[in-house]
Amino acid sequence: MDNIVVERSAFVGLVTSAVEAYNRETNGFLVGNRGTRIMRQRPREVTVLRAAYPLQTEDRKPNWVSHGNEKAAKRARGAIENLDVGYAVLGGFHSHTGQDGAASLSRTDLDYVADELRRISRGRPAERVQWLEVVLALKRREWSRNHELGWTTRAYRRKLGCTVALDPTHGYDMTIGGFWVEGEPDGEPGRWDVVGTSEARLLLPWNQ
Repeated sequence: MDNIVVERSAFVGLVTSAVEAYNRETNGFLVGNRGTRIMRQRPREVTVLRAAYPLQTEDRKPNWVSHGNEKAAKRARGAIENLDVGYAVLGGFHSHTGQDGAASLSRTDLDYVADELRRISRGRPAERVQWLEVVLALKRREWSRNHELGWTTRAYRRKLGCTVALDPTHGYDMTIGGFWVEGEPDGEPGRWDVVGTSEARLLLPWNQ
């Protein structure tokens, strides 16, 4: 099971992006690298998420999100790859909203990832690659008991939970899951297939 450490800046970026766009879905890129963290009193190699960059020109609906401007998304990816020296675009994130939203990958999500793999593979050698997709499932809440402003987190076996109180009686509950998606060319120029998925374990540094 791959451990993914979500740094505070990336965590705040994920949560605020999902809350801002509600009740429409949001999406963006994940930036990070491989690193070493002390876990259970031993140094372990992990994937570290350094930043979550929300895309601002997307076409957003309550149950899906897509690139509204392909050139703008390409510019954003290029800026990230060239400005964050030492870090790489590891994948992306998106939200699921409403009562039926779950922190898991749908068939539509996998099709979207396959399209992302096709985009980033242009002009590069064709080989099997991995893409990290983080899914945030959130629901708006109204509370009868006053909550303290801010956010609290919960750790599950693999996923993360978070409650965000924007005022004493209103806020959001969300569950966050991370999934490695493996893809490879399907034999036709420019086409990619998803050949496997596995759920990663998400960790917060301040909860260790």
